Amino acid sequence: MTEFLSARLLDTEPTIDVQWPRPDVALVVLGGEHDLESAPQVEQAAAEALPTCSHLIFDLSPAQFVDSSIINVLVQVRNEANEQNRRFNLVMGTAPSVRRTLEICGVLPVLNHVPSVDAALAPSPAAPA
Repeated sequence: MTEFLSARLLDTEPTIDVQWPRPDVALVVLGGEHDLESAPQVEQAAAEALPTCSHLIFDLSPAQFVDSSIINVLVQVRNEANEQNRRFNLVMGTAPSVRRTLEICGVLPVLNHVPSVDAALAPSPAAPA
């Protein structure tokens, strides 16, 4: 029983993994549960990646929970990406509760959400193929 509880607690620990699937594409993967406590680290990961990429992707697929502080960070980062003429995508192959939270907040349309990292990496309709 203790092993089960320990494994369950580890599953909910917030994780942030920054990857570079292409030299100019930063992929920030959020896992576990993210809230006010992890928001500064999420913001820092984005702040470090954004100046060095032309396309920033946030993947919430492994996330089990996000609160309004994380949603605020995502919207702010998307705004900064737009101001710097960088592409921004949010990958939504995620827990239904995360998707529902973003739907209720009404932010999905502005976050350019896609179902997978592959979809985010595909050329944008406005960009030449």
